[in-house]
Formats: sequence, structure tokens, C-alpha cells
Amino acid sequence: MGECTDVGCYLSQHGGLVSFPLVTIAGLVDGINPCAIGMMVMLLGYLIVFAKKPKSVLRIGITYILSIFLTYLLIGLAFYSLVRQIQQVVSFGIVNIIVGSILGVAAVIMLKDVVWPNSPIHLKIPSASKEKLMGLVERVSLPATVALGIAVTVLETPCSLPIYVGTATILANSGLALPLVIGYFLYYNFLFVLPLLVVLYVVWQGKKIVEIKEWEHKAEKYMKLSLGLILALVSGWLIFSSIL
Repeated sequence: MGECTDVGCYLSQHGGLVSFPLVTIAGLVDGINPCAIGMMVMLLGYLIVFAKKPKSVLRIGITYILSIFLTYLLIGLAFYSLVRQIQQVVSFGIVNIIVGSILGVAAVIMLKDVVWPNSPIHLKIPSASKEKLMGLVERVSLPATVALGIAVTVLETPCSLPIYVGTATILANSGLALPLVIGYFLYYNFLFVLPLLVVLYVVWQGKKIVEIKEWEHKAEKYMKLSLGLILALVSGWLIFSSIL
């Protein structure tokens, strides 16, 4: 197995930074990313305004959220397994520095969007992909909604994956038993979809889509600020723990 620094070995032997508060904060902040919320609002809005199917909101919404939950869970477990495999042949510190550096770049881009939103390079779903996603939205069926949830989860990775990658790396470094790691992933992913559940509930209770869209637009800057700050903290810790 790859060697680790004094700090890195200590963390590995004592569960790393893994803690209930850490996973809670990371999961909640990851969940407020504008990509998944924006597509959720668009999906529910289409059901109510264009398809004239307000009674389908709860059924379609739950299907969409469950698809995202399961897809994101599998992505996290796959990345966790990948990091564990890499750590068998590459130094603990090198893995952390590489992941930490990538997260640092993502943090800079996210924080840049807060100050200079019109500048190039963004962490978001590509415009060309949004058109294809809208095609799935317009089909208004359970199979299409499942496909939409999977597609959004994969395509929104520029928005959401950096924090998830950092958390998965910390879990891989922790030395925790696999059942406990899976428990953390399940909890993280519940928190990730929690904002979507809130949006679904609010719409189901009769809140106008226009009002939710206005809130989303106003809150987008603060979402990106939160994501950028957490990314910077996780990036700094991964690099810091590798050089000491």
C-alpha cells in the first residue's frame, strides 16, 4: 500500500476527518447546487403549465429524485472504490494532493462565478445537453423521468462532483469499515436530494413555479458561494494533511 505522511497516517488510523457534522455540511451544501434544482423546477413547471398535469407532480417528482439518489450513490461508491484501488499503488499523499488540487481549481471557478458571473469557464450543465434534457422533460412519463434523473446526475457533475469527490476521498482515507462507509454515503445522498424534496413539497402544496424560479435566480449566487467555500476548505485540508 502507498506510504502516507505522519498526519495522513494518523488520520487514516483514527477515521480521518470523517464525522457526522462533516458529512452533514458537505451533503447539504452539495445538494443546493443550481443544476439539479434548476432542472427540477423546469420539470415541475412543465408538468403544471404546459402538460396540464398538476396531479402528476408528486409521482413524477419522487421518481426524478429517487433516480438522482440512486445514480449519485453509485457514482460515489464507484469513486470510493477507485480511490481505494489507487491507494494500493500510489502514495496516500500524492492521491490527496492531486484530488485537493482539482478541488482547488473547482473552488476558484465557483467563487469566480460569484464575482464575475459573465466570465468564461463555468461549472454547469453544457447548453447543448440542456436541449436534450428538455426533450426528456417534454415526454412526461415515468421511464423518461428516470432517464432524466440519471442524465441530470451525470451531466451536472461539473456542479456537484467536486465536493462529492472530496468527501469520497476522505472516506477512502478514513480506514472505516465498509458498512459504515456505505452508511455515510446513504446519509450524504439523502442530504443531497433533501433540497429537491423541499422544492417538490412546496410545489405540491401549491406554490407558484414563477415564485420558485425567482427564488432560485436570487439564491444562485449564494449557492455558488457556499459550494466554492466548502470546496476551498476540503481542498486545503487534503493538501495540508499530505505535506505535514
